[in-house]
Amino acid sequence: MSTHPEGLSPPWRPQRAPADVLWISTSGSAPEGIAALALAVLLSGCAGPSPEPGPVIEPLTPLEHLSRASLAVRGIRPSLDEIETIFVDPGALPRLVDTWLEGPEFGDTVEDLHAELFLLRADTNHQLPVKGILQERGYDQADVHFSTVEAPLRFVREVILEDRPYTEILTADYTVANEVVAAIYGLPFDPRGPEWQHTEWVDGRPQSGLLSDSEMWRRHVSNAANFHRGRANFVSQAFLCEDIGARDVFVAGGVDIADELAVAEAVSTQEGCVACHNALDPLAAFFWGYKEQLQRGAVLEAYELGCEWRWDNGPPPRGSYRVEHWCYPLKFYDVSEEGLWEDWHLRPPGYFGQPASDMRELGALIASDARFAECTVRNFAGYLTQTERSTLPREWIDPLTRRFVSTSFDARELVRDIVLSSEFSTARITGGDAFAPGLQTLRPEQLARTLWDLTGFRWMADQDPAGCAQGTNTCWGAVDLLGTDLYGVRSMMGGIDGYTVTHPTHTPTPTQQLALQIVAQEAAGFVVGSDLQLPREQRRLLDQIEAGEAEEGRVRLQLARLHLRILGEHVAAWGPQVDLTYGLWAGAFAHSGDPAEGWRVAIAALLQDPHMVLY
Repeated sequence: MSTHPEGLSPPWRPQRAPADVLWISTSGSAPEGIAALALAVLLSGCAGPSPEPGPVIEPLTPLEHLSRASLAVRGIRPSLDEIETIFVDPGALPRLVDTWLEGPEFGDTVEDLHAELFLLRADTNHQLPVKGILQERGYDQADVHFSTVEAPLRFVREVILEDRPYTEILTADYTVANEVVAAIYGLPFDPRGPEWQHTEWVDGRPQSGLLSDSEMWRRHVSNAANFHRGRANFVSQAFLCEDIGARDVFVAGGVDIADELAVAEAVSTQEGCVACHNALDPLAAFFWGYKEQLQRGAVLEAYELGCEWRWDNGPPPRGSYRVEHWCYPLKFYDVSEEGLWEDWHLRPPGYFGQPASDMRELGALIASDARFAECTVRNFAGYLTQTERSTLPREWIDPLTRRFVSTSFDARELVRDIVLSSEFSTARITGGDAFAPGLQTLRPEQLARTLWDLTGFRWMADQDPAGCAQGTNTCWGAVDLLGTDLYGVRSMMGGIDGYTVTHPTHTPTPTQQLALQIVAQEAAGFVVGSDLQLPREQRRLLDQIEAGEAEEGRVRLQLARLHLRILGEHVAAWGPQVDLTYGLWAGAFAHSGDPAEGWRVAIAALLQDPHMVLY
């Protein structure tokens, strides 16, 4: 019976003896020893060369896995109680994850994931203006932006948090709206009810979850005369992980894309075009009831015209696109235009060769497509590991997909399976080509929630000019600088703006470090000023020290606790890590004569530490 040697961590395997070491018989008989040696040499020659060593997989420690899972699921670091739980019982993580999946922070992560997938949070683009009923009710531009971009995300959040099948995001016969969205689109809404309510579209459109959502198609427009093909490709890309528009196409002689009729003919007759458009145009045909786009300028012009076309000026320039359609409530869908694809001799609605009549059937067909289940798993796993979804190994994705389908498309269970998997909990792999996520970087949304949880600080600013005019693209009021690109630093921190920056950056960058330095200093100053005025049991970080206290032992004890809370790092109060942090504290104290300044400097440094922003 063997045991692992003192000081080595399991798993441990005894090493093979070098070939030039003489085997000595323990029986004391030289001939037996020689015979054993000869037999060993003979067998080793028959066995052939030794196999190549496999990859060395280094898992995260239980504490590291706790931190990575907490940040992925909730966007915040584990509490001291949760850290203590893992120290006592390293196998407690599944129970903690189950608790997190019931909390509101997980709902925030769900919204962040789908905002990135659908490119919805795009405040740099001109927003719908505050005019008409919106102006009368006193809303500002931030209210309109937040309400419109968050409505589809609230819908997805509800489906997941209520443990309904994820397929319902494409098949539900209702939508979710608040008072602002209801006013914009003329949806039934009870002002005495909750902020976000179930409601329905009343313009005759077939209702099929996100596929029928005006805000999805206001963001993903149908430019010029492309006949809703961009929208069709978005559906295929987002829900099936198939980018039809990325296929290589060669057309001999080219096509005059300025001639709409020439383009319409080419997609039906040119061999190079037909291959893509056989799939793309039937998908696009489902969207012909929607207007090509719904832009801010059209709404402003409609209100300038009094929301009514002056017929003495002749017929409206856009025919069926009437001026009154662009005043609230907006008319974004017209049943009479559902069949306009026929006028251009395009293909009828269908799903990759299977005929279908309307958006309801499309939603059901996508939900039952095996590609939808796998694509959903790739979307979630890619987001939670900060990995390009197409590069995730099938050896990991296939079992997750089978499990996802077996749970009736339970997205909460999918997240649980991902963060508790061995792949997610791998720190690094040496040799071989096995998958490991590697170090991840705090997204701006995660940083905002983490700072709030640690310090109670939100990085808010009001950038409105004095006397800003309602109905302009100003008057946003106070905005979270980590959650906006129009005024803030979201894309500078590695996020996306939904238009010009559509892929996040998951590595540290100079702009990220500059922004982090500023917000860390602001958050540190806030929490020190707040904590030292509160009883200890109500404090967020400084719960081991009193205002004005500067005794080294007490300071070091508090610093060690800050290392654990902020960095997830268990260190000794008199250890080398705290030596460095204490040096910062002592230097600031000596310079200012105020212990509080020492805490501001020390906490600001910890909030910028690589262990804080990488996990």
